[in-house]
Amino acid sequence: MSIFVKAEIVAEMREWLAPAIRTYLAGIVLSDDFIWGKVRAAEADAAQKLRVFLEPTKVLPFGHDPSEEPTDMPWVEEPAYDYDPDFFINNRWGYIITRQSPIIDVEKMEFAYPAPTQSILKVPDDWLRLDKKYGHIRLVPSTQAFMAPLGAYIMQALGGGRLIPHMIRVTYTAGLKDVFEDYPNLIELIKMMAGLKIILGAFVPASGSISADGLSRSMSVDTSKFQDQIDYELNGPKGSNGGLMSEIHGIRSMVIM
Repeated sequence: MSIFVKAEIVAEMREWLAPAIRTYLAGIVLSDDFIWGKVRAAEADAAQKLRVFLEPTKVLPFGHDPSEEPTDMPWVEEPAYDYDPDFFINNRWGYIITRQSPIIDVEKMEFAYPAPTQSILKVPDDWLRLDKKYGHIRLVPSTQAFMAPLGAYIMQALGGGRLIPHMIRVTYTAGLKDVFEDYPNLIELIKMMAGLKIILGAFVPASGSISADGLSRSMSVDTSKFQDQIDYELNGPKGSNGGLMSEIHGIRSMVIM
């Protein structure tokens, strides 16, 4: 799937690239499919570099029921999360960091043992406390009845007081909810990335010259400048911690113990 409509984005790219086409791509015919392919490649490149889905995407745990696979939106499969014996004690509050963020919605969270498809208990929806931007989930008891303490003791006994792999199954939707409205600069960045891919894909020489009687013309294309601008939009100035990456995921840091 794509966040763009082919006919619309191809027309926009032709208009947006008109000066570059006259300057660098004169005489080269760019088909609609060629432009569309570069837009799709740029879209995937941006999503990979920013580590985010550009549209709402359903995340299903391994071993899910095939009937849960949506037909009206993209979906991916990921492993379940490990159960730690300290999951419910101290200040953990069932703390989980999802592999994908930001979170749009959590459909369900459940504990399964020993088979992935055998659900032991489902966490009540009103127990879930989310920090959607960073993909954090905590469990805070509310009024709805739940056998969490008994279930926790049973699971701890089954696991011998050790970690139980892939036991916590979370079904959720992640990604950017409305990229056109919330991140118009990201749309412009994808166009910029697609434009660079089109120029490179047309194998335009870095420099060249034409000379004839009474005529002399030289041309140079420094694509590294375009790439520097793309990197600036993605991560901010060199050596900084900004750009779209920090806008979507927050400031990145590392603690060395």
